[in-house]
Amino acid sequence: MKKYLFIVLLVWFWSCEDEPKDCVGVSGGNNICGCMDSLATNFDNTATFDDGSCEYLLNGIPIKWIKTYNISANNQSDESWCVRQASDGGFIIAGASNYSGLLIKTNPENNDWARDVIQTQDGNFVITGTWNDDGWNSKAMLRKYSSNGQFIWGKIFSSSTANEGNSLMENSDGSIIFVGYSGEQHGAYNHFMVKVNSDGEQIWKKKTQSVGDALLYAVCESSIGGYAAAGFCNSWRSNLIIERNGSGSVTWDNCFIDESSHYGYYDITPSSDGGYYLIDDVCYLTKTDDAGDIIFSVKLNHVNQSVIELDDGDVVVGGFGFREGNSGGPISILRLDPSILELNQY
Repeated sequence: MKKYLFIVLLVWFWSCEDEPKDCVGVSGGNNICGCMDSLATNFDNTATFDDGSCEYLLNGIPIKWIKTYNISANNQSDESWCVRQASDGGFIIAGASNYSGLLIKTNPENNDWARDVIQTQDGNFVITGTWNDDGWNSKAMLRKYSSNGQFIWGKIFSSSTANEGNSLMENSDGSIIFVGYSGEQHGAYNHFMVKVNSDGEQIWKKKTQSVGDALLYAVCESSIGGYAAAGFCNSWRSNLIIERNGSGSVTWDNCFIDESSHYGYYDITPSSDGGYYLIDDVCYLTKTDDAGDIIFSVKLNHVNQSVIELDDGDVVVGGFGFREGNSGGPISILRLDPSILELNQY
């Protein structure tokens, strides 16, 4: 009897092993593996299991993925300005839909605009922007608030009729760098960079003329221990990148004038292998070397506000809108491997 049972079990074992498996590894299953993302170039509408094989091209540029979010019926009223990586590996997009968004109100007694905010090492927050803007006169401002919204200190900066802070960063010693413009309202802009200590007291302020009107939208730490900043020059028509050393002196600056209009870089971030990544108003992703010379520049779509580099070297670009209040567009985010672009010298 025992011998008979052994033979039956053996036959059953071999019959299960011989049964064919589907692409997922399920015996007798009928899964169809393929790319299930309709945005991919190799989308398979018969697939029932996404096997991670999706491939994407954007303007002929290979990317790893792109996501577009339909927030409102008319995406021309949507805007997204900033993308940051969250602690869980995901991403946060800040923006607005149909002119509604997140507003944090902290004692606004004048016609004030906040352009950027950072959390400082002490757990509090510093914002920069414009103070008491009446359309013709304005002052650049820094204001610090506690983690529960209590006002700590405020500073204003002005050396001409119109002044504005657009972006800021904190150094390891607690000092703060912010950039923007100083000049006449609605034109005659000179770009500036200001360094203050942790109490907002000015250490140095540098205002520099460029080709035509110029301002700075973004700032980051440079490879020489100074600061790289980006914006527009040539009166809105060209992209600008500038580097200053730790004392604020210009080490180099590049105003990239060509036949087309680019309207300025909106964000800049250091590359782990040297140089910088930048994104401009008309969706060109650019990489430069440490001296600000262009290594590659590629035209994307749907993204023009924010660029970050991930720990694995991939680049994420997101946000779509116009800094001066014009029409927006679909809220999108994409990820790509920049080594492919550098290798093929796009």
